[in-house]
Amino acid sequence: MKKHIFKAGIFTVILSFVLLLNLFFYKFNDFYTNKNITIPTMALLPPDKTEITQVIKNIYNDRCSMFITKDLTNLPSYYDSSQKLGKWSLGHEVKRLNYFNDWSSQRGMNFTKVESTPSVRRITTTKRGLSLLVDEYYKFEYTYKNDITPTSNVFGVGLTHSMDLIKKDEKWIIYSDWYLDCFEDALKSYIGELKNFKLDADKKTIYNLGICPKIPSEVKVVPKGAYDKINAVKYADKYCGIPWASGNPTKYNKKYTNYTGNGGNCTNYVSQSIGDSEGGKLGFDSIWKCTYKKYGGADGSSAWVNADAFKNYLLYSGRGKLLGKGTFNQLISPLTGYPCGAMQKLDIGDLICYAKGSDIDHFAIVTGFDSHGYPLVNTHTIDRYHVPWDLGWGDKNINFYLIHLK
Repeated sequence: MKKHIFKAGIFTVILSFVLLLNLFFYKFNDFYTNKNITIPTMALLPPDKTEITQVIKNIYNDRCSMFITKDLTNLPSYYDSSQKLGKWSLGHEVKRLNYFNDWSSQRGMNFTKVESTPSVRRITTTKRGLSLLVDEYYKFEYTYKNDITPTSNVFGVGLTHSMDLIKKDEKWIIYSDWYLDCFEDALKSYIGELKNFKLDADKKTIYNLGICPKIPSEVKVVPKGAYDKINAVKYADKYCGIPWASGNPTKYNKKYTNYTGNGGNCTNYVSQSIGDSEGGKLGFDSIWKCTYKKYGGADGSSAWVNADAFKNYLLYSGRGKLLGKGTFNQLISPLTGYPCGAMQKLDIGDLICYAKGSDIDHFAIVTGFDSHGYPLVNTHTIDRYHVPWDLGWGDKNINFYLIHLK
């Protein structure tokens, strides 16, 4: 028995020596032929969530400051622009910053504070570095430039990022960053090339929006079955999906199906806001309705969840009244009795339908007005809280339907 063990031991030593020799020549050959060897040592190390969250915070904080300073000098340092995904991700942020600068300047607005809070939901190690799923919650504050006593107006946006990080020169940078962007439509006319590190701070105001402050709606007892616009707005705010604004960490109402990623959740969310017993309490009928289930995941009818069907239902059923339809320019043009245009006719709890050409694409609920009476909206699919009604809809092919609920 000992003899066999001795022979087995010798065999093991020889085999180990041969394997080590092969590995040496393999490495030597790679070095000699100048081939890079990728050793996924990072995949062996568990990522420090606290460290990575701080990395993302630092990037977001600096990026947010650029909305105010209009100085993009540091932006490229956060992206691996040596490859196409990093270059595209950098270019997208360049477009956004340019669009925001143009949009606010054209309307005589001035961003005074922008904050962004990341919530890292998942970190996965990869051969390249790290793969992250990150929720980002923006908070924007703006004033009107010509106000003698400026009033701060606040709105919020929620985004979900699928992001890859890579480490270069001992620093984590963004390899790629993908997310549904509520401003995507407006970015079509912009290029992502960073030709000038300074945004134009002297752009002139183009639109004369007028000043039409909205008088808060009087709280009244709502008859049973009638539309309760006050509670519709409260519902829309509670389930807007942005925790700092809603105080609701669960974000959405769990008794409903979430159609984000499956056609979009915007119309479903608006229907909830106006029809739920916690919201507007608008009565169901055979066309516009929702079927509730014992354990959540309620299903809505076509008119409940589909933007085109919902728009047609509202206007043809008589439950909705069209206040105005047209381009942005048309809807802000003064009318008799409405110096700020058709948009001035809107009240809280009313709806705005967004069309790309002939395609009915999106719905929002009016949840407030800023200090000049500019309508503010909430939406889902991409979460918005009290966002100026046209922000992100800058393409020339966009038309808006302003709908009052009776």
